[in-house]
Amino acid sequence: MESFVTLPKNAVFPTFFTEENIALAESLGKVIWNEKNTHLTPEEIADSIGDSNIYVTGWGSPRLDSRIIDRAPDLRLLVHLCGTVVPFVSDEMWERGIRVISGNDFFAESVAEGTIGYMLTALRDIPKYSTRLKNDKIWKTSSDTNCGLLGKTVGIVSYGAIARHLVRMLQPFRVKIKVYDIKPLPTDDVVKYGLVFASLEEVFSTCDIVTVHTPLNDQTHHLVGEELLSRLPQGCLFINTSRGAVVDQAALERQLATGRFRALLDVYEKEPLPPESPLYARDNVILMPHMAGPTVDLRRDITRSLLIEASEYLKNGAPLPHEISRAAASVMSRS
Repeated sequence: MESFVTLPKNAVFPTFFTEENIALAESLGKVIWNEKNTHLTPEEIADSIGDSNIYVTGWGSPRLDSRIIDRAPDLRLLVHLCGTVVPFVSDEMWERGIRVISGNDFFAESVAEGTIGYMLTALRDIPKYSTRLKNDKIWKTSSDTNCGLLGKTVGIVSYGAIARHLVRMLQPFRVKIKVYDIKPLPTDDVVKYGLVFASLEEVFSTCDIVTVHTPLNDQTHHLVGEELLSRLPQGCLFINTSRGAVVDQAALERQLATGRFRALLDVYEKEPLPPESPLYARDNVILMPHMAGPTVDLRRDITRSLLIEASEYLKNGAPLPHEISRAAASVMSRS
């Protein structure tokens, strides 16, 4: 087994390739490392990829297209250490029969965990009360309020990998769950978790919490606009951990100005969020800098797991539990 690791040796590199993971990779076969602290160009990769069987990518790695494939006759597997594979795959790659595995399911589970954290943080108003106590030494008063997650009605927009983990994690809170998706919900999940299929209009009109988990593509750009946001009931909590452009941010800003509902936003149409954004001044929104998941400590585990999976596949023909098919890749977020 021979691997080409495209990740540059910058500050992010050791979060994936710890000393233990570097040793693991080298114990599994020959490794060609990108020794630069910046990404290589496709041409630089093509010049040195040689007999590699595995192409290992992370954020910002070059797409695996004909410029590289034509110089890599033995390439059999793309191992993407992050989530969506859309920026890294190509028609030429699929047509050559190169298979793909990704950390997408690890990422999905971590984002689901983050979403639960965001729900509890916003409902209990943790940032407000913690900041007030630390900065102003103000203890709770009889007029202070907060909310819990127990028994709430949660609306989920899109039932992909993140939502599947989320509904499982929500079970101890005894919530009612309404789900919108363009496809029928899996029967087993409907029975196991008590899911109720609902239209977008119903989700936005009837839920205490609405959380968006829709991949960004041409069909979902601004899926959530003024009309849906205007349906959010008084006191509702709106969460977006998907992609910023799934929501019309200008419309969201206008609706938040009514004070009718609250929001916790992890993603934005433009990132980083520009300093002139009116969202900074709104006291009914909690802002996070695209950190729902995966947590940084998970990266080493993802890398280890995918390296072992790749080795078992190449050496023993083992299954690829984290494989992303061409069809699955076609509906993933484009960035």
